[in-house]
Amino acid sequence: MNRIEQNNRIIVALATPYGRSAVAVIRISGKGSIDLVGRFLSRRLEVGKIAVNVFKTEKFNERLMATCFESPKSYTGEDTVELYPHGNTVICDGIIKTLINAGAFAAEKGEFTKRAFLNGKLDLMQCEALADVIDAQTAEQLVYGNKRYDGGYDEFSQVKNILNKALSSIEAVLHYGDELEENEIDTALVDDVYKSVDVCIEKLNSEIEKFAGGRIINDGFRIALIGEPNVGKSTLLNCLTQSDRAIVTDIAGTTRDILDGNYVYKDKKFVIIDTAGITETTDAVEKIGVERAKKAAQTADAVVYVTADESGTKSEVATNGESVVIKNKCDVNKDVGTNYRRAETNGVLEVSAKNNVNITALKQKLFDLCPNDCGGICNHRQYECAMRCFERCKDAKNELDSAFGLEIVSALLFDAYSAISELYGEQADEKIIESVFDRFCVGK
Repeated sequence: MNRIEQNNRIIVALATPYGRSAVAVIRISGKGSIDLVGRFLSRRLEVGKIAVNVFKTEKFNERLMATCFESPKSYTGEDTVELYPHGNTVICDGIIKTLINAGAFAAEKGEFTKRAFLNGKLDLMQCEALADVIDAQTAEQLVYGNKRYDGGYDEFSQVKNILNKALSSIEAVLHYGDELEENEIDTALVDDVYKSVDVCIEKLNSEIEKFAGGRIINDGFRIALIGEPNVGKSTLLNCLTQSDRAIVTDIAGTTRDILDGNYVYKDKKFVIIDTAGITETTDAVEKIGVERAKKAAQTADAVVYVTADESGTKSEVATNGESVVIKNKCDVNKDVGTNYRRAETNGVLEVSAKNNVNITALKQKLFDLCPNDCGGICNHRQYECAMRCFERCKDAKNELDSAFGLEIVSALLFDAYSAISELYGEQADEKIIESVFDRFCVGK
């Protein structure tokens, strides 16, 4: 079945979780959906008005609330009906089966939002933001997702408009250049395009630099625990996450693989990665664990070097992020709260994971390492599109400097414009689009 045939179908799904609840929501969307659902209701649906109704199935009648929206003034851009029955699986399944038997189709994951995208109600970045809102675990993630959904970051739309105008100017010259004076092409046009490309480069560079901040809000600030065997890394993981995630014993080298856990501090998500102890070994399995630990240190946003003394293992493991050195298993009794500097000696923070001493201080120190700036991009798909646009704009600027010809500049700016269009989903690959909507639950 092709996309056009699929999008012409009436789809139905439960928009709330299965189970027992006071009210559930059943969504129906597609051309003819209002008439289809109306065949089973005791009262005619009124557009935009919610009212008491009765849905009649073969086995039972359900008293519920119902409303409808006509195309294009609906979430999907299509005729849409929403039913609000009691949250009982027998009731919901009965209504959905009745509609499917009458010609509707069970919706796929994210199909309602996908139709909103295909009908021009949402762009792909808004769809990704909406998925992030649904998956949000912290208030920070929720605020960030909603701001992106509402178009709070408009730098890329500005870049898109600027590139479109620059391309139009160049194309006009390439097509009608014989009608223009040579000095008009050399000065007015090239100078204007040069300035436009410069503005795009500046805006794109600013957004790309803020990518880490956006990614960290969504995915969490990733922290690798690195240290020699038996310095208390697993105990620290359990303490920070308030769980029994890692096995803790007195035997050195208990952890041989990567293990992670999450915690939230001041509305920010943190991902703690426990690793194998860094040591020289001839054990094949332990060697793999050490290599994975070193890789975790290189890919983490920050590294906590855990040691039983002030020396640490910082010099032994490379890192591309921030770092903190802590001395674990300390006999300190007084907790300093968030003022971690009071618990530091020569830059080494003294903690006791076993006794939960100065753990808040460690959390505060890690919190202070987090980037404060974030922009409109927060995942690798968006970053790749932004980088491609940025690189093509820089190439176009270089061509303008060397004056090799407007044809090359036009081709480069077209590639830049294509990249920014892909960011919004206008030229995105079908597999990429499917991967975005696969994140959604059925019914959204």
